[in-house]
Amino acid sequence: MKKVLPFAIFLLIWAVSSSGTSFPSLHDLKAEFRSLPMADQPEREVELYPNPITEGRLTITASDNIYSVQILNITGKVVFNQEYDSSTNRVDLELDKLEKGIYLVRINFPGKISRTEKVMIK
Repeated sequence: MKKVLPFAIFLLIWAVSSSGTSFPSLHDLKAEFRSLPMADQPEREVELYPNPITEGRLTITASDNIYSVQILNITGKVVFNQEYDSSTNRVDLELDKLEKGIYLVRINFPGKISRTEKVMIK
């Protein structure tokens, strides 16, 4: 539903403003989208270190409990997936088996909230 709503708003703005002879300008559309409220969920504070990873170990700390961590390679394949106890707000990952490169770290919180960060393994 969240992905459909901005498109529906775009169509509504276009339909209303195209009743005249001109289409809405890109500037007008940007102004309309900026005025939309942000999500009700506060952003979770997350720290990943060290980055870049040089010795195969990554530490993640968060302001909220961490439900799970997934690591995806550059093609989007999940190369690491781990769920954690409900009271975990710090995890230490051993990643020495992963190849050098850039990875995405998806940190999932309770309530289907997630945050994705980029890390490099050297």
